[in-house]
Amino acid sequence: MASASEANSHEAKDNNGPPRSSNLWVRLNVGGTYFLTTKTTLCRDPNSFLFRLCQEDSDLISDRDDTGAYLIDRDPTYFSPVLNYLRHGKLVINRDLAEEGILEEAEFYNITELIRLVKDRICQRDSTSFKESKKHVYRVLQCHEDELTQMVSTMSDGWKFEQ
Repeated sequence: MASASEANSHEAKDNNGPPRSSNLWVRLNVGGTYFLTTKTTLCRDPNSFLFRLCQEDSDLISDRDDTGAYLIDRDPTYFSPVLNYLRHGKLVINRDLAEEGILEEAEFYNITELIRLVKDRICQRDSTSFKESKKHVYRVLQCHEDELTQMVSTMSDGWKFEQ
């Protein structure tokens, strides 16, 4: 059994090879919830806040908690889809989360492609719900042939005629 000091050491041991440096891993404290990920994942978007956070010579000053995790005062529920997007490049949103909340986080972290994806999804959702909410009203018209032109010309725009 490993001692506490071995478990917290700066080197992670792989049974099949030499020790690996744990500085490839980054610990984040987002709104009180801890996330562990790699620098490679956080650096997927070079314009993002998370990329700047991982840079050694960064001008970004970020507080750390007692465990050394970067403190980020954001909602951890909405950070999970952001981190998962950085991990595998796909936008997966749980049904109980609002796209607008994920957009807010993507904009905060300045993850450009994720911002575009979420905006596209919101537009698609809104246009689909708008199409589904349209109602059709049918009006039965009876007239003689010679009255048809007069009747059609007096109707308002937006009517579609079916025979």
